[in-house]
Amino acid sequence: MSLEALQSFAKKDYRFHNWAGIYSCKPQLYFQPSTVEEVVEVVKSARELGKTVVTVGSGHSPSNMCMTGEWLMNLDKLSQVLSFEEHPDLHYADVTVEAGMRVFQINEYVATKEYAVQNLGSISEQSIAGIISTGTHGSSPYHGLVSSNIVNLTIVNGKGEVLFLDSEHNTEIFRAALLSLGKIGVIVKATVRVVPAFKIKATEEVITFEQLLESWDTLWTSSEFIRVWWYPYTRKCVLWRGDKTEEAVTRPRRSWWGTTLGRLFYETLLWLSCKVYTPLTPYVERFVFNRQYGKLGGYGHGSTTVAPSVQAFNMDCLFSQFVNEWGCPLENGPEILRSLDHSLAQAAQGHDFYAHVPMEIRCSNTTMPGEPQDTSKRTVTSRGTVYGNSVRPYLDNTPRGCQYTPLESVTNSQLTLYINATIYRPFGYNTRVHKWYALFEDTMSVAGGKPHWAKNFLGKPATSGDAEVSKGARGDAEYGDFEGRGLGRKIREWYGDDLAKFCAVRKEQDPDNVFLMNREWAVRNGIAD
Repeated sequence: MSLEALQSFAKKDYRFHNWAGIYSCKPQLYFQPSTVEEVVEVVKSARELGKTVVTVGSGHSPSNMCMTGEWLMNLDKLSQVLSFEEHPDLHYADVTVEAGMRVFQINEYVATKEYAVQNLGSISEQSIAGIISTGTHGSSPYHGLVSSNIVNLTIVNGKGEVLFLDSEHNTEIFRAALLSLGKIGVIVKATVRVVPAFKIKATEEVITFEQLLESWDTLWTSSEFIRVWWYPYTRKCVLWRGDKTEEAVTRPRRSWWGTTLGRLFYETLLWLSCKVYTPLTPYVERFVFNRQYGKLGGYGHGSTTVAPSVQAFNMDCLFSQFVNEWGCPLENGPEILRSLDHSLAQAAQGHDFYAHVPMEIRCSNTTMPGEPQDTSKRTVTSRGTVYGNSVRPYLDNTPRGCQYTPLESVTNSQLTLYINATIYRPFGYNTRVHKWYALFEDTMSVAGGKPHWAKNFLGKPATSGDAEVSKGARGDAEYGDFEGRGLGRKIREWYGDDLAKFCAVRKEQDPDNVFLMNREWAVRNGIAD
């Protein structure tokens, strides 16, 4: 297919914006292929012409990782269900879909078959290729990355070859592709392992910050799904815990900021505290906390709801935002939170900087069993994941060295703690983030943490993978407030042999760097030389 023939599904003068509206780009050409063959032709043409290609879905990543001035490809027209294979004796089914299909569309389809996706993040707007490629996780001591539920992938690599990948075929490429950052190839098909549809009975309780720390050793294995929203200026947290149930669905608790007036009022308060007078921030937090959670009971006396799994997993992400999230050993959590709590109090006292809320605290279990699991005795309410594969992605940012144990033996030592520091952009205003994020990143790094690849981590000139920057060619003051400096040196140290193996796969599968778009980002962060 010639470049002229590609014009039938290409656009010029297209501008891409990510969901948060922080970044945008105007590619030379924007493609929306409808078939795998058309994806192959785009990749082959890019290779011949020396162009790079980046694939995007809903654009929910808040970073600039996918910005490009060359070719941009969207797979929204590759969004069909290809097969549904049920294994009733093993209590799961495998659904194969084109990789542009959005997660909410998969949710809707498998629900018609009385099945459900096992584990989700906070939203379902992303494409299935997107959540695989960026290391999306949920909130559970009994589930890991969403990619652990992937049975196989089909990709188009940088040579235009169509490859089938799973735990037994092209295993090393599979390990790279399960968290590829779009640098290995274009995922065009994926098989997802799903389980019989389930409901979640969840409780929400208001606890104090001190209660969170005091209960740390037992809290994180007390339910199958668990997350904490920390409001540092109130000294309070909201503890959400959920378990599978066969009870009837109940009416959800009323959300103040879920109303049109509440949402507008909240965003207006944020705008005032960000643009007009930053010391208002703690007062805004206290007001909003009382409006949203003031009627919840304390420890053991919260509200209880029963909801379908998707409704229970997904949440309102509110406004445009910067997001900086790191994962680290869960056992280091109390030390981290005490340090952050002290730093935030000191910064507020000096009017130096402020955090936005809530700070979300979650966990996951990314250990993998060494052999296939017996799922024949599972029920609808059985805890834990039914694995789709037995490999761990090379670029998984969770701690190495943790050993898998059966569900009944899960302990904090196996778990990854995720802390999410969100800064809102009320009405599109770019709130300053650098002072807070620099401190947050230093705290997490010292505690054995690594950043979520698709979020707004900043780094420093001294930790950049760019040799010229590391020599001081560009000082810290020369960067924009939310501009990434780079973490290449630290990333090479953290990932070691795994990064080297990933890079070897990348070079083998994409020898002409068709997928090395936004090369500056990749070099700064250790993914390319």
